[in-house]
Amino acid sequence: MPEVQGASPAFLFSGITRMEHGMNRTELFFATCIAVATCVAVLVVHGEGSGGSRGARESGDERGAQEAGAKAVAVTVDDLPGAVPGTGQSQGNLKDFQKIDRAIPQILKAHHAPAIGFVNEWKLQVAGERDARVALLQEWLDAGLMLGNHTYSHPSFNAIPLAQYEDETIRGEVVTRALMKASGQEEKYFRHPFLATGPTAEVKSAFEAFLKERGYRVAPVTVNNEDWTFNDALGAAREKGDEELASKTKKAYLEYINSVFEYYERTSRSLFHREIAQVLIIHDNELETECLDELLSNLERRGYRFISLDEALADPAYATPDLFIGPQGVSWLMRWKLAFGQKADWQNEPDPPAWVIKTSKEMRQAKRQQ
Repeated sequence: MPEVQGASPAFLFSGITRMEHGMNRTELFFATCIAVATCVAVLVVHGEGSGGSRGARESGDERGAQEAGAKAVAVTVDDLPGAVPGTGQSQGNLKDFQKIDRAIPQILKAHHAPAIGFVNEWKLQVAGERDARVALLQEWLDAGLMLGNHTYSHPSFNAIPLAQYEDETIRGEVVTRALMKASGQEEKYFRHPFLATGPTAEVKSAFEAFLKERGYRVAPVTVNNEDWTFNDALGAAREKGDEELASKTKKAYLEYINSVFEYYERTSRSLFHREIAQVLIIHDNELETECLDELLSNLERRGYRFISLDEALADPAYATPDLFIGPQGVSWLMRWKLAFGQKADWQNEPDPPAWVIKTSKEMRQAKRQQ
């Protein structure tokens, strides 16, 4: 483990209860106050001086070379072959998914963004539609993109035992690995649903060893965002036939994602004294079919170039240890604050507008009652 410099001699790990997908950060803050009493662990890391971990600090030449170039971001897309508004418990409509999985790869390709899509293979298993749904994954590969494992049915790591979570991982790779192999690629990235990386240090470590044995690397996220709430709001607007609300939702999302990037850029500069190669998470949904082109254009105007996940993780910042232990996941930039002896002040991250959160909650509650 890299030595951490400039940190206090002990680090506090707080568990974050975010089991309800629709919980906002204000609510999450109070939930944490309860969780922290039972989720505290202490790690003593010895070091000298100031700055980040040695594994995360590059030489002056390396830093100068990176600062001289454009900002860089890898785009990662969760929940292939499609995410349904208001619920994660639906296998969705094939026609809707065909629209999504033809549009998003083409947008990424147009912007020369070498993205990766993370698959829930449970959504492939629909009688009479299996081949058509598998073909949607092939659309990604045909566009020159990659695929990764997002478990079979998208469970929370905190809701099932380790052995069952490992089984979910194995079941979630059957089709994807075959497609990748046929295209001359290797499936090598795993993305935790909800970014929940393990409820205890022991379970987290055991699962990471399991992933390594199967040839996987964890796909971290630095630019976390709640585009799924906006997708819910867009779905609600479309159900009502309210195009004015749909337009308002898309505009609000693009403003929100801009504020999200500003926040994580500041965090990066605070921790590493530069802007690291970022990893963005979005979801495979209708919202992104209508907003992704402008989102990527906005990033280009901010000075970003698009890189692969491989390239992003070559940034020395990703050698910083992930010390976070808790029942739910947060951005790796928040996790890394712990390694610097700081608080993981996720409650200061930008929230979607209150009306978007409210609409999303109402839709999800209604779906659960159906």
